[in-house]
Amino acid sequence: MSGKTIWTIMIDNCLPEHGPHNRHFWFAKHLKERGYNPVVFVASRERGNAIQMIEDDAPFKVDDSYGFPFVYIRIKDYGESMKKRILSIFEFHKRLNKYADTFVEMYGKPDVILGSNGYPLSPWLANRFAKKYQAASICEICDLWPLSLEEYDIIKPGGAIAKAMYVLERKNYENANAIIFSMEGGGDYIRDKGWDIESGGKIDLAKVHHINNGIDLDAFHENAGAFACPVSELADNGKVKIIYAGSVRKANNIGYLVDVAECMQNDDQVEFVALGAGDELEDLREKVRERGLSNISFPGAIDKREIPASLEKARLLLLLYSSMQVNLSRYGMSQNKLFDYLASGKPVLSNLPSNYSIINKYDCGVERSFSGPEEFAEQIRRMISDKDSLKRWGENSRSTAELYSFVSHTNRLIEIIEDITKEEQ
Repeated sequence: MSGKTIWTIMIDNCLPEHGPHNRHFWFAKHLKERGYNPVVFVASRERGNAIQMIEDDAPFKVDDSYGFPFVYIRIKDYGESMKKRILSIFEFHKRLNKYADTFVEMYGKPDVILGSNGYPLSPWLANRFAKKYQAASICEICDLWPLSLEEYDIIKPGGAIAKAMYVLERKNYENANAIIFSMEGGGDYIRDKGWDIESGGKIDLAKVHHINNGIDLDAFHENAGAFACPVSELADNGKVKIIYAGSVRKANNIGYLVDVAECMQNDDQVEFVALGAGDELEDLREKVRERGLSNISFPGAIDKREIPASLEKARLLLLLYSSMQVNLSRYGMSQNKLFDYLASGKPVLSNLPSNYSIINKYDCGVERSFSGPEEFAEQIRRMISDKDSLKRWGENSRSTAELYSFVSHTNRLIEIIEDITKEEQ
């Protein structure tokens, strides 16, 4: 039994029953089972479903129903306003910093603080707390900020904001005791930036680690039996169901799927179902109506716990991306939905080739570039007609999911925790 206290700072994490962003919940659950004392700090307004968990003026609220403190730090509702959302990020970290000593009184001094780079201020605050409380710090990167913001045209590449964020990013890496990338090519990224010691920088690549996004397989299989598929469009009508399950936003290029469906409108036995919500949902529904397509539907978001039973209806599962993600994919991808796909034991088709491809490495389907929707449609036709390959890809997906379970991921995290705290033992 370790007894070490592990603080995790991740503004967008939530409980499984509230949404899909559960990485740090699962880490905490398994850390607790292994004898650690995890404390998870998250924002009170959950990003994925807009639930406000603190309805009064309390600065924070603790949910310990799972056996460890899941601490909501109050932020204001920001709606669809990007400006208010940015302000809420500062509000979260400012309030967490203000009440840090209170949390020490409640839970004891932390031995390790993990700041997850959903936003760069979290690793920065983790490093600050580590210095204040004489703890070790872990900088976790699940999104390459500001590179992803530049790629998505949210900030100007090479502009003042980008330069300032790169400085903060580099400092976060330099000051952390360990760095964990969810994408496998994190070391490549640091080398490309020239921040590693060999390139004249200060970052020792020996402290760089990789823990991809993953899946709690026990919960996945439990939900598969406990929650039925709620989507009428997935009812058995003798047709082949091809499913996308994820955000319906520009970065996911779901408009491409409408084009593919149009290419296959004469394939009478094929239906596309895109599960999920996002700022492009209504526009895409309108596009489907305008084109008179009857082979594609957008039912909207469903409960995360209903995903397993819904994916079971598929013959093939899709990952879709736009060209703006090419520079990101060279460092590997770490999509939450991929691990749901793998756990379902279904073949996967992706239109974005990436370095460190899990799909290609473990032969779970096909991942490559396509000249356009027609070629993508033809790939679908070949895959769904190849029964032997469908069986092989599905079996490989299921076995590959075992490699990315949160049991194995937490074991790896524990190795890192014990390594960076061994000098204090």
